[in-house]
Amino acid sequence: MLTLSPNRSANWAQTKRLISAMAFIVMSIALAWTFVGAWLVLPFAGMEVGLLWFISYRVSLFTYQQQVITISKTDIKLQAGIYRPRKSWLFKRHQTYLGLIEADSKYDCIQLRFVDDTRHVTFGEFLNQSDRMLALAHLKALPIQVLSDRWWQA
Repeated sequence: MLTLSPNRSANWAQTKRLISAMAFIVMSIALAWTFVGAWLVLPFAGMEVGLLWFISYRVSLFTYQQQVITISKTDIKLQAGIYRPRKSWLFKRHQTYLGLIEADSKYDCIQLRFVDDTRHVTFGEFLNQSDRMLALAHLKALPIQVLSDRWWQA
């Protein structure tokens, strides 16, 4: 079993503390301007804090996604979701291989996907290059055939 998840620099509790600190600063400045007579600043400060909360929530939620690859003697199961599996794919192990798309430049990342006769499913899109190479090394250690994009995209 191989679990893939993105790097998380801050959890949701830390993000909420940062939002609270920013909201306190922004609302303090907006209230000071309101007492001076520039009351029109207050609604825009509220929208700014609301937008900061929304964007931070969406980014934090993205960091909690996860993909689990379970490999048995006969099957390869890929599950993806946030907090719990929401999508699942089942491949027959002897009919499936790991498709590898090489990076075009040093700023690009390799792409990994499971490919069989009917479909191909990309996984690990949220991983950085070193984590993708680590996942590739773990999958190569199992007897799974790895083919470069030159072979399977033709």
